[in-house]
Parts: sequence; C-alpha cells; structure tokens
Amino acid sequence: MKRLPAFVFLFVSTAGFGQSLAASGTETTGWALFRSYAPLLAVLIPLVTYLTAQYKDWRSAQGTLNKAFQGENDAVVYMTHKVQHNEWKRRMKRAPGFRREVITALCLAWSVQRLDYIKALIFDALLCVGQQGYADETQFVLDKLLRQYQQYHERFEAAEFSGVIGSMEQLKVALAAGEAERAPKNQRV
Repeated sequence: MKRLPAFVFLFVSTAGFGQSLAASGTETTGWALFRSYAPLLAVLIPLVTYLTAQYKDWRSAQGTLNKAFQGENDAVVYMTHKVQHNEWKRRMKRAPGFRREVITALCLAWSVQRLDYIKALIFDALLCVGQQGYADETQFVLDKLLRQYQQYHERFEAAEFSGVIGSMEQLKVALAAGEAERAPKNQRV
C-alpha cells in the first residue's frame, strides 16, 4: 500500500472539519472558518514557496542548457562550473534525462568551441561526469554524435566537417585515457 504524505491527511482532515462546521447548522464566522483552515495554510504556504524555488532552479538549468547547446561561451563556462563543483550531482543521479542533456550539451559545446581555455573546462567537466559514474553514458553520447557527424560528412561531402570529427575522436580517446588513469591500480588491465 502506498503511503500518502502527511500534508494530504492534514488537508483532508482540515477540509472535512470546515465542511462539518458548515453542515452542522452552526453559524460560522469568518474568524472561525479561518481558524479551521489555518493548519492547512501553514502547510500550503511553505510548500508553494519550496515548489516555486525548485521550478525557478529547474528553469534556470534548462536555460543554461539551451544556451550551451547554442554554444554561448558564458553559458558553457557556467555549466562546466556547475558540473565540476558537483552542484547538479543529485539531480543528475535522479533524472537520467537531465543527465543525458548535460552530457550532450557538453559534447556539442566541445564540437563547436574554438577557444582552447573553454575546451579545457569542457574536458574537465566531462571527466567529472565520468567520476560520478557516467563514463559509459558519456562514451555512448560521443559515439552517437560521431555517427551523426560522419553520416553528414559522407552524405553531403562536407569537407569542413572532418576537423570536427577528428576533434570529437580525440575527445573520446582522451576521456577513455582519463578514466583509465583515474581507475585504481589493481583494476587496470
């Protein structure tokens, strides 16, 4: 049997109490009605405040990811900072879709980025993602992007795409080497 949160029982019991007052035929004043719903309001106001803050955080993260997908440098730097300092660690663990978006945004940012210092931040952020246990998922995303880039390169004979493909292949090899270095010595092959 599923357990319901305590505030649901509080809501049901408080609403029932207010309805029973009204149904009993006794005249209820505004103050008595307010007093009967006060416990409900005491729960609802902080709950709404908490949910609003969570929603704003979620929207901020989505905006950052969207900007990072577009390759804006300040968004990429902000996102790498969040990943490097494990500020999204719980969220990445809880929400696989969000985690996949972060990894994809980092890989796409790598593919369009021309500045070396930002590429260094992206590389470190991807290593941090690997340290959190998502190295295989990062390699999967890189493989998928490489397949897409190679298909485009072959179908449309896009010669300028060969540099991007080479850069992505280098990233894939470097991440695999970085993971091998961080593995404990007794687990190395």
